[in-house]
Amino acid sequence: MKRIVFFLTLSVAAMSSHRLAAQQLSAEYTTEMQTDFRRAANWVNLLRADFTLAAGERFHFDLATISIARTRDERLIDDWQTFSNIEEENLPLGLAVAGIRWQGEAHMLFLGIRNMNEDYFVSPVTSLFTNSSCGIFPTISANAPIANYPLSSFGIHYAFETEHWQFRTTLYNGTGHNRFAGRQNVFRICPASDGIFGIASLNYRNNGSNFNIGTTFFSGIASETERAGKMTNVALWAYAELRISPSLYALLQYSASPSRKAACNMYAGAGFLMRCRKAELGLVSNCARFAIGDEWATEATVKIPLARTCYLQPALHCIRSGGSWKCAGMLRFGYGL
Repeated sequence: MKRIVFFLTLSVAAMSSHRLAAQQLSAEYTTEMQTDFRRAANWVNLLRADFTLAAGERFHFDLATISIARTRDERLIDDWQTFSNIEEENLPLGLAVAGIRWQGEAHMLFLGIRNMNEDYFVSPVTSLFTNSSCGIFPTISANAPIANYPLSSFGIHYAFETEHWQFRTTLYNGTGHNRFAGRQNVFRICPASDGIFGIASLNYRNNGSNFNIGTTFFSGIASETERAGKMTNVALWAYAELRISPSLYALLQYSASPSRKAACNMYAGAGFLMRCRKAELGLVSNCARFAIGDEWATEATVKIPLARTCYLQPALHCIRSGGSWKCAGMLRFGYGL
């Protein structure tokens, strides 16, 4: 196996959290072992650090960095939706957030570098599952090079929140980046070549249930090698997390992108989450309609807290795409303060 120098500094000291009067520092480490149940295996690591510095009563400077390391250059299985939501190419240091935040009682405004996963497609039930489509839908992530993990873009973000309602909207530079120089500079603002990307969502929460609807708009070039030139793409989505009982939740998801140039134009999923004491058990099955064919994916997982700040999570993925079945298993461990 190829020798890799892990830049993640896996010492417990790096996982410390310090709270001062005007600043906050925290970190979270996630590692997972993957197997295809044949001969191949992969080890993926993600380290995230968050820092907040108060600059007065209402203003804060927010900074979040990510570092990624894996032992295989190629992916474990050739699935289209990506069964692991933390697996990406090796990245010594990238920015997830870097900017100024104004925080009011019900309003929030942010200007700077931001990853769309900070604000969208993050909810209690969907967050249990490890398949990336249970977060951001492929009708959005597969159709444009946007600020989706591990990429970020410069943008302006606004949020309004009450007891039951939440509205969020963001306007980004249309292409996400994760470098600090050249044309891949994460601070780059160039709508002429990178395009623009906008997203808005409305959320209603009550009695443990959670309902979301939203839309996205992208105008630009899908990739540097896109022969079709400039494209415009719109996506709509809705998902619901229904509280059936104090320990049982149902999940329903749907998204569509009507553009003729869309790489993925439909996604639908359904599942459930059950809480058993402190453990969470989940099962979800989905279908994504890509231009090259349909992919069906099913995940079964259980998240077991080991202590107040760490957990163990095994997961099994069964996927059918391109006329063949693929299976992958993983064992994930997370620790943070």
